[in-house]
Amino acid sequence: MDLLLHPADDSGRARPDRRGRLSTVGHRQAFRAFARSAKRAGIRFMIIGGTFRDVAVRAGSTRDIDIVLIDRKDLDTALMAGAGFTRAPRSPHVWRYDAEGRTVDLEIAAVASSTEPEGPFSVAFRHADTRVVEGIEVTVPRIEDFVILKLLAAVADRRRRARDLADVQSALEAFAGRAGARLSVPAVRARLRDLYALQGPRLKDVMAMFRLVARSARG
Repeated sequence: MDLLLHPADDSGRARPDRRGRLSTVGHRQAFRAFARSAKRAGIRFMIIGGTFRDVAVRAGSTRDIDIVLIDRKDLDTALMAGAGFTRAPRSPHVWRYDAEGRTVDLEIAAVASSTEPEGPFSVAFRHADTRVVEGIEVTVPRIEDFVILKLLAAVADRRRRARDLADVQSALEAFAGRAGARLSVPAVRARLRDLYALQGPRLKDVMAMFRLVARSARG
């Protein structure tokens, strides 16, 4: 299997900003506009994907802002318009915001439930943490759940596999000291089995991929 790897960040240039600032031009304004409006409206959401990676794992630009909506399937058009967003043409789950001369996409990557047990994003939300991003406290996945979501995405879609596995490697390197036990092979396997209800061939496939990345992360 080919993996998209990266050199170790010995100088710390890729460490996330301690104040939760986003790296991509325009994302600060778009994120704050959405998060403030969502909080005022009582809309629950969780930050995932490249946005979470940027503030928690490895700083770097990301294409869009990825969110998971909790207990709802869409965002109200009037609310989003009031925050400065327009719905992207032919993309019902993408909202656009203009800032600093560029268009930022906010994508509803998934919907999840706070009460139903099924679905990986619902599992991740029920065990989520909070983090301050651009001055606003928001819900984020635990680092082990971020890794698991990336592994599941890599197994499901070969086209994005290299990118997702590179994010897994970055997480293993960034959290080697603080959360090493939580990201060990036995711990990830147990979490997949006990919380995500993975078993049989699918569990074996995910763990085989994780072992490959873990070996690369150890150098």
